[in-house]
Amino acid sequence: MTPDCYASAWCILRTSGPRTLPLTRSLAAAGIEAWTPTTTRLIRIPRSRAKRERDFPIMPTFVFVRARHLAELRRCLSLPSNPHPAFSIFRHTGRIPLIADGEIGSVRAIEEQGQQERQRARDREADATRRAKRYHVAVGSEVQMPDGGFAGLTGIVEGGDGKFALVCFGGKMRVKVASFLLATNEV
Repeated sequence: MTPDCYASAWCILRTSGPRTLPLTRSLAAAGIEAWTPTTTRLIRIPRSRAKRERDFPIMPTFVFVRARHLAELRRCLSLPSNPHPAFSIFRHTGRIPLIADGEIGSVRAIEEQGQQERQRARDREADATRRAKRYHVAVGSEVQMPDGGFAGLTGIVEGGDGKFALVCFGGKMRVKVASFLLATNEV
């Protein structure tokens, strides 16, 4: 391969499963362009009901590194004490295979899809928290529906219990609406 190929190609490092993310972080901190596909999951903290987000590798044991860093990686492996978590350079039939950017595109797409799903889950969680709160809308106040079937309509609140409000949209049209959906026209 030509030296230009080394600039854009990737090689693969192998490590143990639990060392995948620490190796990626350690190499990145040393200025080596390293990447492993990750996903974020919500896990429960032991002995509590609290949850927190944690990154997990999608492909444990595999870390992709730009091929231009091969000399530096070999130097690290030859040192008596490697400054990074233990790893080896992946070889196939005695050679180090080089991988083009396009060949890992599908893995990057899977990683992006997982991030989008996690963001949607965060949005659903925030929406559920917002719905659980009770919003008091004063009787007689003018409200506007920002979205839904009545989007853009303005009405007057005739009653409510904090969770729902009875809104009159003119004449005899009265609708029971979740109060968190209402936008008041007050300043």
